[in-house]
Amino acid sequence: MSSHIASRRHRPGLVSLLILASAVSGSYAARNSTGSLSKLGMSGYELSVLDSTRSIDKCPPCFNCLLPAFTCGQYGECDPYDGQCKCPPGWGGIDCLTPQCDSLADGESRHLREDGKNCECKDGWGGINCNVCKTDDACIGFPLAGQVSSLEAEVANMTCYTGGETVFNNHQFCDVTNRKIVDMLPGRPPQITFSCNKLTDTCDFQFWTAQVESFYCSLDTCRTEVRPGYDSNTTLYNCDHIKCSCIPGRFICGEDGSVDISDFLTEEIKGPASFSCETGNGCKFEEPAMNQLINDIFGDGYITLECEGGECLHYSQVPGYIKPPKPDNTKWVAFSAAGAGLFVLLTSAILWYAGRARKSDFGQIRLPDTEVARLMADHVPASLHFSDITYKLGGRTILDGIQGSVRPGQVMAIMGASGAGKSTFLDILARKRKRGAVSGVTLVNGREVSDAEFRKVVGFVDQEDTLMSTLTVYETVLYSALLRLPREMSLEAKKYRTLETMNELGILSIKDMRIGDSGHRSISGGEKRRVSIACELVTSPSILFLDEPTSGLDAYNAFNVIDSLVSLARNYNRTVIFTIHQPRSNIVAMFDQLVLLAQGKLVYSGELAKCQSYFDSIGQPCPFGFNIADFLIDLTMQASMESSNAGTPPEPVSAIDTSNLGDEERALINAPAPLSRSSNTGHSATLIDDETDIQLRPTSGSGSSTSASGFIKRKTSQFLEAVALSSQNGDSPVSPRLGALVSAYANSDVAADLRAEIAEAAHAQGSLAEMRDVAEESSLLRGRKRASWPTQFSILSGRAFKNLYRDPALLAAHYVGSIALALVCGLFYRNVTNDIGGFQNRLGAFFFMLALFGFSCLSSLGLFANERILFMRERANGYYSSFTYFASKVLFDILPLRVVPPLLFGGIVYSIVGFVPTVAAFWKFLLTLVLFNLTTASVVLLISIAVESTSVASLIGTMVMLFNLLFTGLLINRSKVAPWLQWLHTISFFHAAFEALAVNELRYLTLKEVQYGVELDVPAATILSIFGLRAQSFWWPNIALLGIFFVSFTVLSFFVLHFFVRERR
Repeated sequence: MSSHIASRRHRPGLVSLLILASAVSGSYAARNSTGSLSKLGMSGYELSVLDSTRSIDKCPPCFNCLLPAFTCGQYGECDPYDGQCKCPPGWGGIDCLTPQCDSLADGESRHLREDGKNCECKDGWGGINCNVCKTDDACIGFPLAGQVSSLEAEVANMTCYTGGETVFNNHQFCDVTNRKIVDMLPGRPPQITFSCNKLTDTCDFQFWTAQVESFYCSLDTCRTEVRPGYDSNTTLYNCDHIKCSCIPGRFICGEDGSVDISDFLTEEIKGPASFSCETGNGCKFEEPAMNQLINDIFGDGYITLECEGGECLHYSQVPGYIKPPKPDNTKWVAFSAAGAGLFVLLTSAILWYAGRARKSDFGQIRLPDTEVARLMADHVPASLHFSDITYKLGGRTILDGIQGSVRPGQVMAIMGASGAGKSTFLDILARKRKRGAVSGVTLVNGREVSDAEFRKVVGFVDQEDTLMSTLTVYETVLYSALLRLPREMSLEAKKYRTLETMNELGILSIKDMRIGDSGHRSISGGEKRRVSIACELVTSPSILFLDEPTSGLDAYNAFNVIDSLVSLARNYNRTVIFTIHQPRSNIVAMFDQLVLLAQGKLVYSGELAKCQSYFDSIGQPCPFGFNIADFLIDLTMQASMESSNAGTPPEPVSAIDTSNLGDEERALINAPAPLSRSSNTGHSATLIDDETDIQLRPTSGSGSSTSASGFIKRKTSQFLEAVALSSQNGDSPVSPRLGALVSAYANSDVAADLRAEIAEAAHAQGSLAEMRDVAEESSLLRGRKRASWPTQFSILSGRAFKNLYRDPALLAAHYVGSIALALVCGLFYRNVTNDIGGFQNRLGAFFFMLALFGFSCLSSLGLFANERILFMRERANGYYSSFTYFASKVLFDILPLRVVPPLLFGGIVYSIVGFVPTVAAFWKFLLTLVLFNLTTASVVLLISIAVESTSVASLIGTMVMLFNLLFTGLLINRSKVAPWLQWLHTISFFHAAFEALAVNELRYLTLKEVQYGVELDVPAATILSIFGLRAQSFWWPNIALLGIFFVSFTVLSFFVLHFFVRERR
């Protein structure tokens, strides 16, 4: 008891001695040998015990472990019959302190290690005393544990089990890895041997330096525990008791220059103790008192080790595989999925708030009086003179020698029957791109102006309404104002101008109604027409072109539209030019200039006030009280419909035939009576009179059959003649009657005055006040800088997003479909197993996902096809650049349909199916799905832009999907394809996504398959290689290729849109 107390009292001194021993250990290493003791064949322990008792002239006493002076090392068993020690495996000598060599399989025939030398172990064995097996071949002939030891037959199928768990007798050899301990023992590496016996529940522990044992310990009441993990295993030995003993004369046990911790080991080291190893993290030995010693001296909490272990077993004795439970990462994956969903919701909410439909703010705008009329006043009045306008297409002359003039404050109407060339002529005046050849001269204030400058000061309203059906009336007109009005103009002024224009056209009461389409009617056709006009009127252009502005309107609204155009021209000194088909008389009365066309020929061009007197002068007077517009249309139609041989004398017609063919059609065609007219110059000419004889139908039926026969013959002749004329190359012949009308105008004083006016304007060169340079002065006066690119992008993005969420059918179909199909997929693939069947199910699930998202992207074909005409016309009218439209379309139309659905689908299906439950694998899974969806959408977008026909685009898109699906990697093995065709897998975006998903899920997975009682462990990577899939190909090339494909197809789509999708009339 006193010695025990003394040892505790002098604990700090022990620590000092240990530090001193560590300091001198390096210098003492050279002297550390057994010296002459080795030559006597006695261990240092034996001599240290006998040194004080033996006399020089007597031999040492015989070893007898039954005597108190002798002890068996390694706590070996002392035989009570002969007093000799029975050493544990790997130890020999009379005191069990000498290591044995060769191998553990040699049993009692092993050689003892020679003093001063290290053991040379047999092949396949290692450790200080050759107890640790390393290969299966080393265990050949090893005695079978747990069987009768007298069996002499060699046991087959032995294996070296290195799993760490003790089955019968496990041996381990370890290097101490505590940095301070290793640094303090240079040239003398500290090592540990550890062995356990399962039957006795005991373990042995030895500490070595330079392969010389310093002390040993015995542990009892030991329990072995194996803790399998998903990616690592832990083997743990817990022992309740431990006892340790020093070997006298060894390092830290009384060796010269070293301290002696014998009392510390004996009295302090009591237990409990543990020895544990974890895959990839090494091993550690722990005991409270020893941990305290290590902490006080070396600053570590315990002894850290790097171990090798092995035990020879029959293959049937190897511990069975225990399938480790998957780590419970469900909550982290759920948090990740919830985070993705929250991001989607927040983004959608922000975009909805930014682009929501607001009530028009009429009544909230407060403008200074000077700014209200600023836009209307700040402009340069523009007169338009054109002469000899000719248009040829495919060898045919569509327009021939058209001339005219219109000044600021005037309204010019272009009239003619259907097919007369009115819209074509208006397109040419507005500088629209035409496929044919255009010639002639157009002057703006007496100057020829470039097309780019000309388009800045004009507006054009097309004959067909091309409006976005999901927008309200106010939003539609406001977007036109925001995109096209000068950027210097305030937002309040633009809103005010929008409402003002809507009020002028009588559509202010429907400002908050949506445009609608054929399937969802909202506003009437006439109201939609006025909205189209408002989109151009809101910019208040110097010259405004309109193609059939009254089309689809009733008489009252038609008058209001023309009246607003006349007010715009006269009150604000604008120039308005429009085509009109057959206006009412009160509308005609508002015209200033009139251009009358028939079959592309000029019948009249000049002031409307001189029109009636002119036609009176050529013998074509308008009847009293008759609408002159109706009269002119009828006149040109009669002249145009006359056959080419109408100038020849007609064949005689029988009385019966004459009496029965007095219908309106024949009356238009046959007007045989000529009349004379006097021109303004006094010359006479002969024209075809338009008088027709009104004939009564016969009351008797005797001539009915003859009349019908003649009528059919006549109609057949006319039809065959028309077909013959249409099949001829070049220009169709002009009827003499129409030729007479054209010639009469060309030789008239009205035409001569117009030619003189045009010539005067061309030579004036700005000498007159109204002949100002429109292009230059408009730039100086107002700048005419329309919305910048950022502003265009912002406006178009809001419009695209509104168009998307206000048409919920497509959006809901994608979102609800993704959720529903995720649940269906989870139902069939739920809790996928880690076997061959589970491997197949994983590949099948990936294939299904890609096919789902690939073919669902074909819905993007209609996103641009529905807006193709709208884009071409808005771009032609200078609303925006193609880049800002494309960028907004991709970011706020394509992305919501291609990013959100895979996030919803992946977040649901991942946990239900039971894919690898790690956060990294989950986000890689989502990344692959999103990138694949974006890539597929970019391909479909390119097809929809490049191919105008939706049907053809759908066919091409389906074929592209099927081609890529063929080379996914599941239907055709890449390694079986001819080398010169393997590039087809590389260019398949389906293959890149499929391989990335498979590698992410299966690369580190081990499959367990039990067939006919045989358990097979197959790495999933091996099967991946058999399928032709590369286990190292996730980031490169697969994810990189998806990114490259997406960027490439998107850029190519923009170039096709910019250079090839243009308005060509």
